[in-house]
Amino acid sequence: MQHDVLIQEIQGWLLDETLRDPDIVPLFASLCARLRAAGIPLDRAALTWPTLHPLFQAEQIYWRRDSGTQFHQYRHDAGISEAFLSSPFHHVISNQISRLRRKLTGPDALRDFTVLDDLQSQGYTDYLLTSTSFRIARVERATSNATGILASWSTRRTDGFSDDDIVALSRIQKVFAVACHAAIQMRVMQALGEAYLGRIAAHRVFAGEARLGDGAEIRAVVWFSDLRGSTWLSGHMTPSTYLDYLRDYYACTAEPVLAEGGEILDFIGDGVLAIFPVKGDLGGAEAVRAATRAMEGALDRLESYRRNPEHAEMQFSISLALGDVMFGNIGVPTRLSFSAIGEVVNTVARIDDLSKTVGRSVLATEEIASVDPDLWLPIGPANLADHDRPLPLYAPRCGRDIFDEDQLRSRFLARLAS
Repeated sequence: MQHDVLIQEIQGWLLDETLRDPDIVPLFASLCARLRAAGIPLDRAALTWPTLHPLFQAEQIYWRRDSGTQFHQYRHDAGISEAFLSSPFHHVISNQISRLRRKLTGPDALRDFTVLDDLQSQGYTDYLLTSTSFRIARVERATSNATGILASWSTRRTDGFSDDDIVALSRIQKVFAVACHAAIQMRVMQALGEAYLGRIAAHRVFAGEARLGDGAEIRAVVWFSDLRGSTWLSGHMTPSTYLDYLRDYYACTAEPVLAEGGEILDFIGDGVLAIFPVKGDLGGAEAVRAATRAMEGALDRLESYRRNPEHAEMQFSISLALGDVMFGNIGVPTRLSFSAIGEVVNTVARIDDLSKTVGRSVLATEEIASVDPDLWLPIGPANLADHDRPLPLYAPRCGRDIFDEDQLRSRFLARLAS
């Protein structure tokens, strides 16, 4: 009776947690601890679910009584491992089984999966796997289109789980699935929000800035990069080859921005618009240095890519300027984009156009160059469209940013000829 009362209390706690937007990792850890406190001899547990994420196909939490929780994510590009294909998890999914139990020791022992031999060698005596299906989005897999959770429960108690333990764990699974549905759905929303809006913009949207005009004026370094010769290159490549080429170009330019804490606002054709927000330091020195490191990282990647004959002709521009931008929702009430607008955004676009004329891939304003002047070479004031006065511009002293469109075309044609 006491056992039933405690399980009912856990179920009530789970329902309360569902309404509080729970984080699934501490939720699972707390559930395991509560189950053990209720008298279920739980020593190890694992929770697995497929997810909708640009990088990861599945996520998993391991809980062990003596070492706490571990969180794992499994990448799309890793494929489906042999370990998974030979696991009880795959067996349950493939055969649409809601529950699988295996005694690991004694006369009734059945260890028909490799992982069960491993668990038995670690002192575990009983294993239960429960599965609950629910749908968040269509997450296609080689094995199933369904989404949901799979939870495994293991004990080291000599005689394993009792019948009451098995009933309790099966009862808990259904209520726990309700809490997991809410938690996983929020994880999916956040992942997709960050992938399509950017980390900072997604955070603002989920915080309530979801109406036209919502936003704030911030100071930031604005970054604009553009693939050189893109129109000409796209006309000489098949669409699929050009898309692969764009992917590598974005790896050169966008990934260094993210690595240095920048926020990518938009991919405009083959252009990358990003910002490095100024935080605390009104002069923006740290934001400028982060953008400069990203620029140097992009040039480093370009040198590496050019060693591959298929990218020998790759060239791109980077323009940097510091100023105030309006960072928020633009568009129409039913179709919004979270972006940055302002004079400095227009300035970097004009600077990018100028870079084609002056033969430099990287150009920056005086506010950028003044932070670390030894890194920059003045190239004189320039007349920009829609600007009343000439604007002093600077290029990196490293000399790695020289742009030559004729060289781009000749290298590409030479590669085609070979």
